[in-house]
Amino acid sequence: MQAICFDFDGTLVDSEVFHADNWSNYLAINGIEMPSAQFLSEFAGVTWDKVAAALQNRFSLELSIEQMLVQMEHRTRDALMKGTIPAKTGVDNMLRQLHGQLPMAVVTGAPREYVEGILHHHGWLDLFEYVFCGEDVDNNKPEPDIYHHACNTLGFRSSQVIAIEDSFTGVQSAYYAGLKVVLVNTEPHDWHITPDYYFETMTQAHSVVADLIRRPRDAAEKNDVVYA
Repeated sequence: MQAICFDFDGTLVDSEVFHADNWSNYLAINGIEMPSAQFLSEFAGVTWDKVAAALQNRFSLELSIEQMLVQMEHRTRDALMKGTIPAKTGVDNMLRQLHGQLPMAVVTGAPREYVEGILHHHGWLDLFEYVFCGEDVDNNKPEPDIYHHACNTLGFRSSQVIAIEDSFTGVQSAYYAGLKVVLVNTEPHDWHITPDYYFETMTQAHSVVADLIRRPRDAAEKNDVVYA
């Protein structure tokens, strides 16, 4: 394998609960009750534009999707100024050990300002050759566009690139783009798409990912999958 693409929220940083609390509090201000646990169960890994559209439709909100996104970006920025989002266990060690062995990229549907700010805070920004964000493509995750864009920019076939994801949305995107998919998630899953590897923590995934980048190229490749 020639390169590694890491998802961001829930994969590199433990941000899912942070965002669920933010959205839950935002909805409460608008008179809607949705506990954080319910938000997580329904929208973990879903990009904000799709979250906003779903909530607007379900609760007949008068706010436009654009207004909701701008307001949530301000809330997120304010919350981050009061503290930071912690790294997932094992991530810092893995990134620093893999750095320099092969190109690494972040592939996320999240806004660039938010992503690069947190990467910088953790001292990771310079470890990545590229940071690909939702605004870089017309169709965000779960469509495969962002992974196609990442592979083209990195200069490798999708079958030569590893994607590390934590959600069904991200797994879909990477799988249909034809990457080798590593799922890191503590929750059981019953999806119609099966990742190539599944681990509960990044610490568990570390040795297998390191082994994949040391294998002969033809032993690790798989056929590209066309998105239908």
